[in-house]
Amino acid sequence: MAHKGTEASILVDEFNFDANTSQIELAFTVGEGDATNLASDAMEYIPLLSTMKITQNGYFAGLAESGYEKELWDRLATSGAQITALLGTDTIGCMAYFFTDAAGYGMTPSFPANGVVTLNGSWGTSEKWRRGKRLWTGAITTTGAKTAVDFGALGTAGGYAILHVSAISGSATNATIDVESSSDNLSFASEGTFTFSAVGGYTLALSGTVNRYLRINLTSMGGATSITLQVAASIT
Repeated sequence: MAHKGTEASILVDEFNFDANTSQIELAFTVGEGDATNLASDAMEYIPLLSTMKITQNGYFAGLAESGYEKELWDRLATSGAQITALLGTDTIGCMAYFFTDAAGYGMTPSFPANGVVTLNGSWGTSEKWRRGKRLWTGAITTTGAKTAVDFGALGTAGGYAILHVSAISGSATNATIDVESSSDNLSFASEGTFTFSAVGGYTLALSGTVNRYLRINLTSMGGATSITLQVAASIT
């Protein structure tokens, strides 16, 4: 599954590696195990765990200290970076794929011509991944709840919510974001709370029954005047 143009992006903690100048690819694989036995008429197989792999490659000019190369390099040195792939152009409710645990980061630069750099990034492979939807994208300047996203049906086995904070204006100290669900899009209850004071990626495990409508509610800005963030969630 390859997505080109501007319809996809990869979030890695506070960084956004969009598809303006690169190709993003998501690969989903279900392995198979040999289940042939003495009573089999032919070879038999059973499905094993599914895995997802996120890769990216493209062009950019120069090697600025604050550019893609530096951001990729910083992520390689970070254990447990939060990685999310988003499909859609800043669209609330678009598809989101994210790891709950991943390894296998990689970076391969090449220099085909003067002033031109290609940079391929491998953002991990893991069977611990989820498919969900984006709940919010953009800057928030005041507390309050945002419009809910319809997941189509409730989940009875919890889920995950992923938060990427890319910028904070002022100083945020223990800012809080509730992830809330509702069965009727009218009455909402908290399913869990993100607490953060800095840019980066955060994961929140949801438990029990999670209703079909999910939204975020910024309950405290922690003293900040503006917070730019993206949130995605999945329910099971």
